[in-house]
Amino acid sequence: MVEPVFPEAVIGPLVYVFIGFLVSIIAFLVVYIYLNRSSKSLNPDVRQLNMSKSRILVLEAVLDGGVLQSDLPGETGLSKATVSQSISDLKDKNLVLRKKRGNTYLIECRKDVLEEMVDYTSED
Repeated sequence: MVEPVFPEAVIGPLVYVFIGFLVSIIAFLVVYIYLNRSSKSLNPDVRQLNMSKSRILVLEAVLDGGVLQSDLPGETGLSKATVSQSISDLKDKNLVLRKKRGNTYLIECRKDVLEEMVDYTSED
């Protein structure tokens, strides 16, 4: 094998590629940490509500946006019947909205009502 005439010509570009790779990873981690921290601080802590575990699991699953009711058993690990009962109970308490989407429903959290309930229960 023939050695290059100028070895620094081969090493130089590798250093720049490595530096670029490190900068990319650091930027990705900063964005990831920022997004995780901000999303957690915006969501109220629903665990302090006096509700069953199944209702809390369903409520936590729909906090960040609408979720199809047919997807909730897989996300929460609950049975279809338990999810349906939980949604009915949460709907009666005005904590979720239920919108028809094809053969299923889109379940959305009413954050304004939830935040009032969490604030109210934290004052007790």
